[in-house]
Amino acid sequence: MLNSEYKRIRPFWDTVHDCYLGTAAVKNSSNSLRYLPLSAREKKELEECPDKSTTRYEFRKKYAIYENIFKPVIDDSVGLMQRNPARIAFGARDNTESPEEVRDLDIYGNHYKDGLKGLKARLNFHQTLYGRYGLLLDLVENSMDHRPRFIISEYPAVRILDGEIEKEKPNSENRISWILLDESAPVFDRSKKAWVPQSQFRLLALDARTEYYQIVFSGPDALASWRDFDFKNPKGDLVYPSFRDKRLPFIPMTVCNVNKLGLDQWQEPPFLDVAHIAIGIYQIDSLYKKALWNFASPTLSVANADKPNQEFYLGDAIWPRTNGDHPVSVSLLETSGAGLAEMRSAKEEMKNALKYSSIRELLDGAGANASSEAIQLRAASGTAGIAAIDQTGGRAIEEQLIFAALWAGASEKEAGERISYCPDTSYLENDYPLQAIVSFIQANSSADRGDVLLSQKNIYSILEKTLPNTLSTFEDNELQKKGEKSCI
Repeated sequence: MLNSEYKRIRPFWDTVHDCYLGTAAVKNSSNSLRYLPLSAREKKELEECPDKSTTRYEFRKKYAIYENIFKPVIDDSVGLMQRNPARIAFGARDNTESPEEVRDLDIYGNHYKDGLKGLKARLNFHQTLYGRYGLLLDLVENSMDHRPRFIISEYPAVRILDGEIEKEKPNSENRISWILLDESAPVFDRSKKAWVPQSQFRLLALDARTEYYQIVFSGPDALASWRDFDFKNPKGDLVYPSFRDKRLPFIPMTVCNVNKLGLDQWQEPPFLDVAHIAIGIYQIDSLYKKALWNFASPTLSVANADKPNQEFYLGDAIWPRTNGDHPVSVSLLETSGAGLAEMRSAKEEMKNALKYSSIRELLDGAGANASSEAIQLRAASGTAGIAAIDQTGGRAIEEQLIFAALWAGASEKEAGERISYCPDTSYLENDYPLQAIVSFIQANSSADRGDVLLSQKNIYSILEKTLPNTLSTFEDNELQKKGEKSCI
């Protein structure tokens, strides 16, 4: 049922998912052996011991610390990509060139109703964490006027099970011939008064007439129904999505990967190496803590004496009685600690490896607030390609907007000319401290009128770049100034 590439990459998705969530996921009983393997001695003891909680392995797992160095790397990368708002256009001259239903995608646009800005944040997050995310242009009924409106549905990587592109058509632009999506979720059983798992799969495909349709397979026979299904000559509860009586000759689905678009473009999570480093540090820490317990505390050695009836602890005074003619000998056995120092050094070496993968380490914890020079240094290393991730996500959103324009009646040429969605990657360019900008504006405003270098609008543009997501547009600002004057 599943694509071989899906089977290959699925364990990587599980790894980055658990490493991002942190200790609870890594130490979960179903995952613990995966991230903290058993030694031969621990395996034998675990098989023989009736109380698993008292084994050496459980002790080692309990005291080992999973230091979540992975999550900040993902969060910082995604934070950088949200630093500047994207530039969106729905028309070559004016946005009204596109119908209202297309423009509304920028305001509502998804099931979370947070518009394209919210969509971009989730898309960038899944690109950075998993390396794949699916966007589907869907139709829903507007609750106010009961008219259909566009919405972009979102599918995580693990939900995109299989599919095929139109290889037989040389100019198909790698468009999808069919794709299978997992929509399984618990449903409430009223008779049992409990939530029970329910299998559900949604097939998007093109029939023999090259018309786009959907069909849902659900219940215990979902897989059997899927296997016996004929894509080109479909039968069953088919739905042919239609907007203003127009059906599509293609599937409006975009699969966005790390830096490529396409269902057949399989890419590993971009920061998988950081997840492996985090796991490696966790494993070394477990051995280090075990070694501390075994060797850091001195062991009392008593020779030629009877064992006392009561328990005693280091720090207590003991008075052993001789056992035989030989004198009593009492000493403390201690190790040099050289092995512990080597383990501690190994942990530090693994953390140092993060400097080649982690934005936070390179920028000394500055994260998304770092200077452009530091970010450029990071991006130039080529290990993450943050700008490439951001730009590919922008292309995915732009493709969805173009699909909406086509469905609303635009020709391919018109849609291409009207629609653009461009992430602002100026966080990789040179910028200037705010104080320098303020000093420049003061000098510019105090100069004679003939010596003024920049217009007020250009100065305002500099401020917008320096303070992203803070100021309104220049025109709105001018109107606000007029309104304030009238109130004086």
